[in-house]
Amino acid sequence: MTNLITSRRLWLGLGGTGLFLGLFFWRTDLGGLGDALSQANYWWVVPAVAVWFVSAAFRSLRWHYLLRRLANLSTRTLYPIVIIGYMANNLLPLRTGEFVRAYVLGERHGVSKMSGLGTIAVERVFDGVVLVGFLVVAGAILGLNEELAVLAIGMSVVFALLLALFVYVASSPERARRWTEWAMRLLPGAVRQRAQTLADSFLDGLQSLQSPSLVVLMLGTSLAAWLLEAFMYYLVGRSFSIDEGFASYMMVAAAANLAITLPSTSGGIGPFELLTKETLTFLGVGSAAAGAYAIALHGFVLLPVIAAGIAFLWAINLSLGRTLGGAGSEPLTAVAEQPE
Repeated sequence: MTNLITSRRLWLGLGGTGLFLGLFFWRTDLGGLGDALSQANYWWVVPAVAVWFVSAAFRSLRWHYLLRRLANLSTRTLYPIVIIGYMANNLLPLRTGEFVRAYVLGERHGVSKMSGLGTIAVERVFDGVVLVGFLVVAGAILGLNEELAVLAIGMSVVFALLLALFVYVASSPERARRWTEWAMRLLPGAVRQRAQTLADSFLDGLQSLQSPSLVVLMLGTSLAAWLLEAFMYYLVGRSFSIDEGFASYMMVAAAANLAITLPSTSGGIGPFELLTKETLTFLGVGSAAAGAYAIALHGFVLLPVIAAGIAFLWAINLSLGRTLGGAGSEPLTAVAEQPE
């Protein structure tokens, strides 16, 4: 049964990758693409990748704030786990890396895996809020085409509703528990108590939203992380002599990452390239240069993080197979298991 579920997830991810990459290459001048890749100045990649890893430090600081109610873990302690989670997202479809991060946190530091997953859900909402903000600000400066306008409006509604729901739930844990108890009555008696325990643990991970000062810290660290990532995109743009202002790269970061916010392909391969290229061509960049940039940028985001994540796994004495197998192929089962 596990192999069947894993196989379906894998084929779903591969199908999505194939669809989006097909659209990407269909709308790209392949000859010019090869020329642009061969003529790029890749020395800019070194500072660009370094900037990404600095942005990950701000994500780790954000997680430190979110976890303070659950465990007193330093940013330095959380940094390898954050990188491992991104590594897993780059290797596994459907954003399974979020489950992997909660799994490693529980295995290493005894934090409830469902509570850890609750804090990660809060992170994703703040990421969405900041990225929508980028798209709105960049759009006010540069304009938006119809597709980007639809993306901005749709994602604004989604993340506004999610943030409002999370804050509402966090404002009254007792009310949230009543809701979940009502929902659990629909489940068979044999699993009802276990499901209620998991729901309570997940809701516990949302309780940091009770603090207005912590919400401000979440926004601040999220903004810093994404500004640094947009700066990475700018540096890679220098490799391809794409002479666009910083607002353009804010728009690229927003469009590409909002496209892969929901569970999708492994590492977002396909949607990321397509949205990056289409955004740049809208801004006036040639199709070949935009396509080459999209491929190179995603490679520079994926490959160093995969290598670093594997190295961190070895450093903390967790095997890649056990981690991805335990939390990746059976995410719900792995998260449901509480640490000893």
